[in-house]
Amino acid sequence: MDALVMNIPPRPPESISRRHLARIGTAAIGSVAAVGAAPPLATARPAAGPEHSDAGAIDLLRRMRVPPGPTSAGGPVWSALATGFAGVRTEDLPLGAVGGLGGTVVEVRDAEELSAALALDGPTVVLVHGTIVLPFGSMLEVGSRTSVLGVGRGAEIVGGGLRLLQVSDVVLRNITFRDSFIGGDWDGKSEENDNDGIRVDTSDHVWIDHCEFVRLGDGQVDIRKDSTHVTVSWSILRDHNKTLGVGWTDNVLTTLTLHHLWFSNTHQRNGSIDNTALCHVYNCLLDGSSSYGMASRGAAQLLVEHSVFASVRNPIGVSDPESRVAQNGNLRDGTWGSWEDTGVDVDPADHYSYDLDPVEDVRSLLARHAGPHARGEWTARQIHVSQDGSGDVRSVHAAVGAASRSPHPVEVIVHPGVYREVVTIWPRLEGLVIRGASGDPADVVLSYDKPAQDWATVTVLTSGVTLSALTLEAALEDGRPAYPLRSIDDSLVLSDVVLLGGPHGISDPRS
Repeated sequence: MDALVMNIPPRPPESISRRHLARIGTAAIGSVAAVGAAPPLATARPAAGPEHSDAGAIDLLRRMRVPPGPTSAGGPVWSALATGFAGVRTEDLPLGAVGGLGGTVVEVRDAEELSAALALDGPTVVLVHGTIVLPFGSMLEVGSRTSVLGVGRGAEIVGGGLRLLQVSDVVLRNITFRDSFIGGDWDGKSEENDNDGIRVDTSDHVWIDHCEFVRLGDGQVDIRKDSTHVTVSWSILRDHNKTLGVGWTDNVLTTLTLHHLWFSNTHQRNGSIDNTALCHVYNCLLDGSSSYGMASRGAAQLLVEHSVFASVRNPIGVSDPESRVAQNGNLRDGTWGSWEDTGVDVDPADHYSYDLDPVEDVRSLLARHAGPHARGEWTARQIHVSQDGSGDVRSVHAAVGAASRSPHPVEVIVHPGVYREVVTIWPRLEGLVIRGASGDPADVVLSYDKPAQDWATVTVLTSGVTLSALTLEAALEDGRPAYPLRSIDDSLVLSDVVLLGGPHGISDPRS
């Protein structure tokens, strides 16, 4: 088993066209070291040979009860050691981020035990069993040299999240973070809803791996305030507005690797890469994003390789003249809007080695291996939406996301309330039914306030959908045209549907 996990033959990354990396050289490497505090070239993939490994890291995989066998081009799907920027080695961290490896091991099964374990001094490995429900909207502090690892199947943190503030060397793996969303607060602006799944502030060497983020408060993963050497890998981010944000600083220091991530039914920040010395994205899948996909902003450098963009508005964009993005071997299917490729000034291969999976394999690879071990998403034939938590989910957007991944037809039943949110019915949702539970359209209002040039409150990108007993509202008040409803054709069935603030636009926003 040790040889399987650790003995990976070195191979240089697939080359990138020199026109994308025209300014790479001694000066460019020096500039990254200056602004990003990057150490010399190091191998982020676990190096070949036991003399470069740590048996304790392999033993932790056994204790997590995760499979040792599956592999990708870069090695084991469940790597023993951190990959990407989190795996870059330093004098203090000769194996990169290892968290609490070698320290106290604590097993926890409830919020009180988790809180106590995270408060321990010294290196700590926290093994999470089953569902841990936090006080709603709360975030627990994680200290330096800490690992929080789910054991087997079904480890999850519900109702809150984890916060890393000015810490170093943290590993978070095999955990689902879910359901801190407050019904009706789509933008995450209420005081009680300013929480994230994971928030990383001014920290370094952080590895988030094989996690799942769904229906959370403000952001799902926020990487902020000059954090460096961060990797988010093999994780799922779904059914959310603001997904993965980077920045909250005027400095350009952050170094970040995003690889083998699956974004599903999201709106924006997939991710939003702001003030980042280098963000390296590879082998990711964006499947249904209604505002924008990946954006380079604030003088950021963003490299996107061998990733798939399906039904994504503005899949790859640049927000200002100082920012850069380069592409290598990406695929798009049913996307519309920006698809930028300006070239970048930096190269991740100057910091770590990596291998790219073929882009045509990305979707199937992530379907099999992304997220926590043995995760599954069971969807009933009826999904009930209620803002008070008495239904299956608290937003129509989340219900539509679940339906989009279901192998069978789904009816979404919406209970009374004003749902301020954006809903997109994706191309694979032919025949979807969304209906108000009471039968009175006045009882269920879906409302949002964007102009027609941006998006409608409800956008239908497929045929044969039925909407019943609903009020759809474009709540824009500045006089600009707005759509409460937009569909690609006239096959949409409307029964007892009231439109406020604008007409039903029949046109394909992708054209």
